[in-house]
Amino acid sequence: MTKSSVNRYAESPAFNPAERGTLVSLWDCVLEHAPTLSLPRSSVVVVSPHPDDEVLGAGGLIHAAARSGCAVTLLSVTDGEAAYLDWPGLGLIRRRELNDALSALAPGKVAAQCLGIPDGHVDQHRSRLCDALERRVSRQTLLVAPYEFDGHPDHDATGEVCRVIARRQNLALWRYPIWTWHHSTPARLADEAWGRVLLDAAAMQAKANALNCFTSQIRPIGRQPIVPHHVLQYFARPFEAFLL
Repeated sequence: MTKSSVNRYAESPAFNPAERGTLVSLWDCVLEHAPTLSLPRSSVVVVSPHPDDEVLGAGGLIHAAARSGCAVTLLSVTDGEAAYLDWPGLGLIRRRELNDALSALAPGKVAAQCLGIPDGHVDQHRSRLCDALERRVSRQTLLVAPYEFDGHPDHDATGEVCRVIARRQNLALWRYPIWTWHHSTPARLADEAWGRVLLDAAAMQAKANALNCFTSQIRPIGRQPIVPHHVLQYFARPFEAFLL
């Protein structure tokens, strides 16, 4: 792998997604005891640091909530254009992939907005994200956000902003891990409370179809995938797990 083709995620000192991470079975031993969460009845706002995080972490929830008639909004924070620094126009590609993925999850039922904050620099644009969030939530909103200690700077900053908003407005907050599954262990999160949303066959298939839309991340030609097969296994469960 040459320097020009190395993506910024693989360069993170915290983890390298190309390496095998924590076994799925170790996580499942803990998660099988987590209580089942009920679907929201009013509105859900899902916040995603990069296109594909919303499907990886909460695609089944998005499908099930939209199918039940719940109002679902997606706030896509960055376009993920810095995933491969030598790929011109990647941001536009990832926006198209996101649109295709949302059509696979819940055709015409998810209101999505892309903020276009520079990929890798969410921390410098917290106020903009905060303002966008405050315009979209109410007391009845379930806020679904990345785990604030996920290990990627954009995930962490986005998660921290969402926690601030949730506390300020007394919102229910479900936090989805992405890279935590790979580089952390159940023991490190032993003090956290977990909940699960069970996915039926239709939700699992919709999520799989949506994930398949992110070709740039899972099957890039001539590049190492950002999300290799062994990482995708964390998101193929018949449930989605959230930190509460």
